Amino acid sequence: MLDRMVPKADLNRFIDRLASEQTVAAPVAEGPSIRFQAIRAAHEIAEHYLPTALPPSKYLLPVKETLLQFRLGEHIEMEPVLEAPEVIVFGIRPCDLHALALLDAIFIDDKHDGHYAARRRRITLVGMECLEPCDDRCFCHSMETLEVHANYDLLLTDLGDDVYVAVGSPKGRDLFAGLTGAREALYEDRTRLRRAHEARDAAFTPRLDVSFDQLPGLLAESADSLLWDVLGEKCLSCGACTNVCPTCYCFDVGDELDLDLATGRRYRTWDSCQLDAFAMVGTGESFRKPRAMRVKHRLNRKGRYIMERYGRQGCVGCGRCARACLVDINPIEVFNQLKGQPASRTVR
Repeated sequence: MLDRMVPKADLNRFIDRLASEQTVAAPVAEGPSIRFQAIRAAHEIAEHYLPTALPPSKYLLPVKETLLQFRLGEHIEMEPVLEAPEVIVFGIRPCDLHALALLDAIFIDDKHDGHYAARRRRITLVGMECLEPCDDRCFCHSMETLEVHANYDLLLTDLGDDVYVAVGSPKGRDLFAGLTGAREALYEDRTRLRRAHEARDAAFTPRLDVSFDQLPGLLAESADSLLWDVLGEKCLSCGACTNVCPTCYCFDVGDELDLDLATGRRYRTWDSCQLDAFAMVGTGESFRKPRAMRVKHRLNRKGRYIMERYGRQGCVGCGRCARACLVDINPIEVFNQLKGQPASRTVR
């Protein structure tokens, strides 16, 4: 599929038209925070922004979603509920595109989840390349998620007055077909893109003291590190880190009964491995009662377990968890400290 070039003014008019015809979600500034929400016009989109407070994965894994409805009687009647609105999600950062690729591997390729798959079919992913670091909390360069070569429908790169558009799927090609002013990308356009990438690469510096593919081994060797106890004393077990993480997908399932005591619904909602009750069993015991065990589990999930199972980064380096943490637990600092000190003798 041929890449395209489009003047930015034409692209904005195109977004205006799309937003008037269907749901377009994009990063919008609301006070000090930026979040994905439905827009009515292109001028509402935040141009320079940190990764949004909540990742775009919320459109595939909502905070709470109904799985089925039921009616109680002589026989229990159940009917699945598939809530899958069509939406174009515009302005997704490369780190979040990598995160969505991981969720696809988990909820479609590994254990096919009908609700996730239905939403995935009806969502259009329009990425926006990062040409400079978001802030000092991001480390996408070290996690090799700064570049993205798949799992998008369109990928935009801002080249000043023009936007380079990489077409990643037939859905993206068909969406872009209605844009007037677009033309095929020529050799000189690809040269401009390459120079923009070279400038981008020079602006990002490595943050990890190891390569990301060495993290599983580092974390395995650091299983008995005293650093986990130190982090456990700091952690508030509030779950803020997991709520904002684009690769966290743990959920709980519950039932709601209506006032007639005959009808109701089954739903799933976000859960967090950092909460005390997460690993609690029916007899009241918790297999991860100490906070140190919960912090250790989360960071091993991000840097080790997911990589070992799916071959993909469990942490995409977006920096959301570090920004959200009230006690400044930053995964990049944890990984580097584990690397810099003996695994069994890490100190405060």
